[in-house]
Amino acid sequence: MSELDDLKKKINISKNKIKTKFLPSSNNNPIGSAFRISTELVASLFVALFIGWYVDKWLNTKPIFIIIFFFFGVAAGILNVVRSTKMINKD
Repeated sequence: MSELDDLKKKINISKNKIKTKFLPSSNNNPIGSAFRISTELVASLFVALFIGWYVDKWLNTKPIFIIIFFFFGVAAGILNVVRSTKMINKD
């Protein structure tokens, strides 16, 4: 019975080492948290602008959909930032 307990302890220790090595917490690194938040905002904006540009190119209506999707991108970016900060504060 003690060999089984020792094996369970070793497995749990190994799992914890793997989690801390490959899935670092963003609470420990404020620069990483700031980078993540800014990346989510910028990425959502770029994706929305690309979709707007592509729709404008497809429908041959130059600035209309770029402007519309710009605002969608800003809104999506702000929502992602709010979700990320809630998740960071929750941890």
